[in-house]
Amino acid sequence: MKPLLIRLGQFSIGSLGAALLNLILIPVTTYFLSPAEYGKTSMFFLAQTFLIYIIYLGFDQAFTREFHDQQKPVRLMKQAMLVPLISSVVLIGGMVGFAPLISTILFADSSYTTAIYLLGISSFFLIFERFLLLLIRMENRALSFSFYNILVKGTILIGTLIALWIGPPTFVTVIYGMLIGQIAGDLLLILAHFHLFRSMKGRVDKDLLKRLAQFGLPVVVGTFLYSLLILVDKIFLRTFADFYVLGIYTAAFKIASALMIIQVSFANFWVPTAYEWYKHKKPVIYYEKVSHIVMFGISLFFLVMLFFKEWIVVILSPAYLEAQYIFPLLCFYPLMMTISETTNLGIVFLKRSVLNIYVSLIALLFAVVLNFMLVPSYGAVGAALATGTAYIIFFLARTFFSMRIWEGFSVKRHIIIIGILYGLAVYSAFFREDWVEKGLIIGALIFLFWLYRRDIHDMRARFMKKEGRET
Repeated sequence: MKPLLIRLGQFSIGSLGAALLNLILIPVTTYFLSPAEYGKTSMFFLAQTFLIYIIYLGFDQAFTREFHDQQKPVRLMKQAMLVPLISSVVLIGGMVGFAPLISTILFADSSYTTAIYLLGISSFFLIFERFLLLLIRMENRALSFSFYNILVKGTILIGTLIALWIGPPTFVTVIYGMLIGQIAGDLLLILAHFHLFRSMKGRVDKDLLKRLAQFGLPVVVGTFLYSLLILVDKIFLRTFADFYVLGIYTAAFKIASALMIIQVSFANFWVPTAYEWYKHKKPVIYYEKVSHIVMFGISLFFLVMLFFKEWIVVILSPAYLEAQYIFPLLCFYPLMMTISETTNLGIVFLKRSVLNIYVSLIALLFAVVLNFMLVPSYGAVGAALATGTAYIIFFLARTFFSMRIWEGFSVKRHIIIIGILYGLAVYSAFFREDWVEKGLIIGALIFLFWLYRRDIHDMRARFMKKEGRET
């Protein structure tokens, strides 16, 4: 257990550093930009997120799945990158050709074509970033992974600061700074690993590409649907509200997304570990213990954040204070993604990636219906409620399909706690009675410790036993 915790800590350095840089970036942009301008920036984030989720065509997931079955991981990486790189060239051509139309859709103005060109070019570099970081992660080079994660996020922050220093305080200035910073960071990452690409000769392994495509292409359909799940709330707000409301919502979403540090840190450690356990036929009780520990940890973190929510939004400018009532519901995005990493293992281990399509489709249908019902009447709060609910559905569907094809374990306690957290987030968004809310949170904390008392006792006993050995 100790080596696993050390590895988790090393991977977490990069996630913590990246999250800290992202947190710094939030007040920097909200200080300079009004909510309406920040709302336009959110449309850029929307387009970038969509690109990130589809551009790899599922070959990144296929790469991680094949990694432990291949003797030459670098060769595997190069083969896996071929199709995404070719598709990115086609994508760039399309974005250049339709730049004015894309600019109008995103920003209600056809003149921001340069931002569209840069966005397209950045997608090419994102492929190198993604696969190089995956290679480092799967090789369990935790400190290197952390360093390069921080490097890329740092160049994005520096690029944004420089752009705001020399340019006007507008949304397009922020976009230029972020894209140039990302490209610069990716170039540094590529140069540091240039030796891997010196010899690009060699035949295309059609059999390997076929295996990668068989796993990856069903993933890309599910990923496309999942990307729509992430974007549907912004699309509805763009349609039924104005850029001001969209800006408030985006600020709240950015705060909630800071919790992705938990999901990213855990996934970076957990994915290679879970594959190793499965390869060595570890019993299911190991996965179950990890799942319960993670559920307890993220629930505790959520309750503490909810208790101090008015202090958390202090990082924003006063124009964004309404975000404090929205972000607890949006926290279900990273929280449900994190816990589902421990309950969807059947889909991953048995290579039933097609089930991800059903999972994403079910969650997307709930998101569309709820946004259609809630956004016209409740604006940003309605979108947050729809998003939080959709991600709970995502977790339930992912868990259900996984447990149907794998031996699995009980998630009753997960469901109980998720119900309590969801009720508290809804109360915070609609009723806003601070003292009543804080009393309910304290009650939920007491119940959480009672529900997981055995797991806490086991962790404490294991820790004390290790302390005794060392002394």
